[in-house]
Amino acid sequence: MDKHHIRNKQYCANCFTLEKEIVALKEDLAEMKQHAYHDVLTGIPNRRLFVESLDDRVAQCRQYGDNCAVLFLDVDNLKAINDEHGHAAGDALLARMAKILKTHIRSTDVVARLGGDEFGLLLDNLNGDQVAEKIDSLVEHFNRVNFVHADKPLPFGAAIGYCFVGPQDTTEGLMSRADASMYRTKDRFK
Repeated sequence: MDKHHIRNKQYCANCFTLEKEIVALKEDLAEMKQHAYHDVLTGIPNRRLFVESLDDRVAQCRQYGDNCAVLFLDVDNLKAINDEHGHAAGDALLARMAKILKTHIRSTDVVARLGGDEFGLLLDNLNGDQVAEKIDSLVEHFNRVNFVHADKPLPFGAAIGYCFVGPQDTTEGLMSRADASMYRTKDRFK
């Protein structure tokens, strides 16, 4: 074999090695993005993705006159469940809540775990009556859940509050309003 042919074979071998390394790096990057934007326990989007999605919704509502409801949901009794039955029970409850929420929204909507016992939802292009119906439907689903962990039935529910994106709203302001609405709901049912 001549020197040129040997050099080409070496070059091709190096290219193949580089291609494999690039594929591995792309897979690592995809995994890092998944971890950066999704809750590890539930697999649904996390607070970071929720905030970015809400930023987009606020801009869209301003530009096109769309509407978006921002819902905050606080899981009932999570601290007591963790304290009395262990964190495995609380984790199982959070995973079940995430599954129910994800199953009962449209593919264009967003559900995210904001942290601890709080979830957020972004529901596009619904009026007040439709949002109230969606909340009632979710509460009905929660009430029908027979949540059992380690052969013990545990309470399953959540307080839900919401607000709509207005023309002058900011992401932070909307999150504060939805959170305040959720706490008013929670206080009504104490």
